[in-house]
Amino acid sequence: MSNAMTVKIVGDLVTVRGFGFAGIDGVVVDNADEAKKTINDFLGQHDIGLILVAQSIADKLGGEFDDYKLRKHFPLVINIPDSTGAGMEAEDIQQLVQQALGLKI
Repeated sequence: MSNAMTVKIVGDLVTVRGFGFAGIDGVVVDNADEAKKTINDFLGQHDIGLILVAQSIADKLGGEFDDYKLRKHFPLVINIPDSTGAGMEAEDIQQLVQQALGLKI
């Protein structure tokens, strides 16, 4: 059995497809309820090390997203820029992924 952890993304169609081209699977969601269900499903999967959430979705979750981010165990949950460009800089994301999983993207 492999100890490798995977990365998943939750976001809008353009963002999820874009990350799909880089080999990262994800789920397209349109509202906070869909996002919560998807994130909670991912949190229950022990092979996932990092859950990326598009900024527009994180905004819809409000304070609940902060609760996901502040968890102290895997998988880590972070917000990323989405197709609108809102959110963190690409360099910040690369650094977080490298620190969390030892992966260079």
